[in-house]
Amino acid sequence: MIRNLVGGFLAGLLLVGAAARADDSDAADQKVAADKAKLEQDTSKVKADKATVKAAHEQVVGDRQQLAKDLAAHDKDAVAADKAKLATDRAALKSDFQQLRADKKERREDRRELREDRRADRREDRKGRH
Repeated sequence: MIRNLVGGFLAGLLLVGAAARADDSDAADQKVAADKAKLEQDTSKVKADKATVKAAHEQVVGDRQQLAKDLAAHDKDAVAADKAKLATDRAALKSDFQQLRADKKERREDRRELREDRRADRREDRKGRH
């Protein structure tokens, strides 16, 4: 019973604090909201890039298997075509992977920026209370 009472009291305090912060809509709060939206966009970009890299990797694996089959069959024309296709697919995989790394770096920078903006917002809120 006491645990429920204390839990309810703490939940009420949290709600009051959240409501007080919700009323305060200054430039720092708007910047934090914009950073959150940018971070969500970066996260979706990274997920899409991961799927692209995975598909490109599967394509390279399939090309290698086809090349091995054609080598075993001693089909010189098919081997040459497979090598060319493998080279283009490897290049595509490499560029997709580089794009994934760049997007992850951008997301990391945006997270850092969001964290700094949240700190600035909290600092500003503390100054406003005093």
